[in-house]
Amino acid sequence: MSSSEIFGIFVVLLATLSFVNSRFLKLPPTIGILIGGLILAGGVATLDLLGVPLAERFQATVTSLPFGTLVFDWLLGLLLFASAIQINVKLLFEERLTVLAVTLLTTLVTLLLLGSGFYFLLQWAGMPVPWVAALLFGAIVAPTDPVAALPLLKAAGVPEKVESLIAGESLFNDGVGVVAFTVLVALLPPITQEVTVWSTLLLFGREMLGGLALGAALGALAFAFIRRSALDENTRLVISLALVVGGNALAQRLEVSAPVTAVMSGLTLMALLQLIRRKIRQSEQLAQWEAENHAQLDTIHDHLATFWNFVDYLLNAALFTLMAFEILSLDLGWPLVALLPAVIALGLGARALGVWLPITLLTRREHFPPYTRRLMVWSGLRGGVTLALAFNVPDGDLRDMLLVLSYGVVIFSLLVQGLTIPRLARKATAAARTQGT
Repeated sequence: MSSSEIFGIFVVLLATLSFVNSRFLKLPPTIGILIGGLILAGGVATLDLLGVPLAERFQATVTSLPFGTLVFDWLLGLLLFASAIQINVKLLFEERLTVLAVTLLTTLVTLLLLGSGFYFLLQWAGMPVPWVAALLFGAIVAPTDPVAALPLLKAAGVPEKVESLIAGESLFNDGVGVVAFTVLVALLPPITQEVTVWSTLLLFGREMLGGLALGAALGALAFAFIRRSALDENTRLVISLALVVGGNALAQRLEVSAPVTAVMSGLTLMALLQLIRRKIRQSEQLAQWEAENHAQLDTIHDHLATFWNFVDYLLNAALFTLMAFEILSLDLGWPLVALLPAVIALGLGARALGVWLPITLLTRREHFPPYTRRLMVWSGLRGGVTLALAFNVPDGDLRDMLLVLSYGVVIFSLLVQGLTIPRLARKATAAARTQGT
């Protein structure tokens, strides 16, 4: 099939799955599209077994797609930016130390506990792997996906503090996970690179701090241009798009974290927009000086949010459709499938302990709403980032194993956790209201 035919089929699939979910399933969009895609993927696999040529060509096309590259180089930055500009920046800034502590401790503790448990589980199952390979699986699964969880939490109206904490951790832990993944891949046998504690700290500092600095600088630069084009909505939207795509390319060129750059650029842009709007309202002189732009500045945030909401929906639909059909590229084996329940339980247990530690330590200095721990554990959904990392493991038996297990964790978290988050979130909201009365 030609590239135009593949693209045409894909867009029609997006529209079809979106319509079916909206009209019949009425599930959260990403989850509904994923379920529909999995059903269609099962149909394609069945037709391929029956020898239908078109199904065989379609499956071959899906298998050849560079999923990891598509997610990291194209989709991830746009999705993270779209999530970042929907966050309450003021509240996130107020909770910055808490978010930082939770991001680092939860991600690293989850990685170490899950990796260790995975190592012993495979030893018991007669499929031993080196320690570094087990820890690599921990690095793949530890990062959570803000794209899937945040819309569910917003719809349920959870306390703003909990939403900001979960959002902040989800947005920034991708950078921590990618750094850990990079270090551990370098240590995989048979060829290992020299990795020391000092080199790891330098890599972490360059990726994280470099991404934060670059994102802040690009966000401020985009704000300066957007402010001077307040009367031209289309120009503002193009500038915001250039901020993400250009920033992603520049981050890769400078070898800093592209996900962190995207998040920080979105947060900086929104923070500066909110700051200037507040100053205009408070300063009569400034309001008169910018009388021509005053009304437009009040609507910039809304226009950007509307545009990026659509981009977010479109790219989410694309990502979850791709994720559904990527099952056709997996080499499923019954031993690995039989291990999935234990691996999923390990992931939940490691996540629970990873959340418990920082929250318990932080309760000595601040108060958290009811259900905070449970919400953070259960809303730690895995998605495109986890699969993209798994697809970027070097070719071999280890890659095939980690792909299947990572896919199983992702599907469970999205379909089981994702569908039950709203019920837990409503309980948390009711408990917070009762406590406040």
